[in-house]
Amino acid sequence: MTNLTSAYEELADVYHATVDPDGAGLDDPTFDELVGDVRGQRVAAVACGQGRDARRLADLGAEVVGIDASESLLAHARRLEQQTPRGIEYVHGDAQDLGRIPAASFDAVVCHMALMDIPDLEPAVRSIARIMKPGGWFAASIVHPCYKTPAAGELIDHVDGSTRRVTGRYFEEGPFNSVTRWKILPRVAYHRMLSTYVNTLATAGLPVVRMIEPVGDRPVWQSVPGLLYFRCQSQGG
Repeated sequence: MTNLTSAYEELADVYHATVDPDGAGLDDPTFDELVGDVRGQRVAAVACGQGRDARRLADLGAEVVGIDASESLLAHARRLEQQTPRGIEYVHGDAQDLGRIPAASFDAVVCHMALMDIPDLEPAVRSIARIMKPGGWFAASIVHPCYKTPAAGELIDHVDGSTRRVTGRYFEEGPFNSVTRWKILPRVAYHRMLSTYVNTLATAGLPVVRMIEPVGDRPVWQSVPGLLYFRCQSQGG
């Protein structure tokens, strides 16, 4: 894995300083609702970064293995694990090729806010399906592909003062440079249509069984969803 690199590598320190630097774990009620009762389950947190979703899963009672392509983010995760042990194992690995992980070795897989940063969706989803036990589940969250497109912005209605989301280039899949992205994130993200996500998951034997579109804090995200959460059920076996 010495040649494995991540777009987050050079951002790892500022990312860690901004996102859960004290190691408390992910604070996301929608995530908790989606994963449900994980007590006693062996769960892989794929593209876990510095481990905030892995820590939350462990606090909910799961046996967790965190996997990420950034050694620097994993160093932060391991240091936090040493400070407050939760029994989490961290592995350097590529979500697009989890070949080092034995097949059917997890009850579930979670990928929190990462699929849109992974260049190739299809091999990542295939790898996720392979490491799950028959009947297992997969839960993920992403920026909403319908409302955060390569060309998107906001308009203010000068009559009533309301904020409206404007989107474009929805059908242009692939990498795009997002100049408005949060500074702790890589500039390049990977846009895919909603149908591409759903169909790729179904082809891998992971059909979507539930979706959640939470209401956000900002006015614009109270009229349209900025995030999309979904849960899939493995058809393997």
